This record gives sequence, C-alpha cells and structure tokens, in this order.
Amino acid sequence: MIKYILTIWVCSFLQGEVCMPPIQSPIIYNSWYECSRAAHQESMKIMSKLGYTRVNKDHIAMKYRCKKVGSI
Repeated sequence: MIKYILTIWVCSFLQGEVCMPPIQSPIIYNSWYECSRAAHQESMKIMSKLGYTRVNKDHIAMKYRCKKVGSI
C-alpha cells in the first residue's frame, strides 16, 4: 500500500506569492484521499488561528502537497 506525507505552506498572495517555511505533518496517511482531506482540515485550523483580519489583510492562503513516501 502506498503511503503519503502532508506538507502545508502558509502563503501571502498580497504581492506575488510569499510563503512561510513548510509545516510537515507527523502523520503518515494511507491514501491520497486521507492526505488531501487532512490538508483542508489543517488549513482551516491554521486560518482560524490567524484570524479573519490577518487572512484578509495579507491575502493568506494555503498550499499543500501529499508526497508519496513508500509502499508496503
């Protein structure tokens, strides 16, 4: 079975694209589906922590990647 690891970047799209260092999940996911869903759930948590004002002011958005890390 193929496994995946999630990496998320918090980026500002105010003037181009400027991203903070990547955040890598410690969880290994069993499918692309699980990894992709987790990316959206984690992105919502991050945006909530940053808050409405900052997200709007800096045009914050997330980028993510589910990278294949191997198979069993």
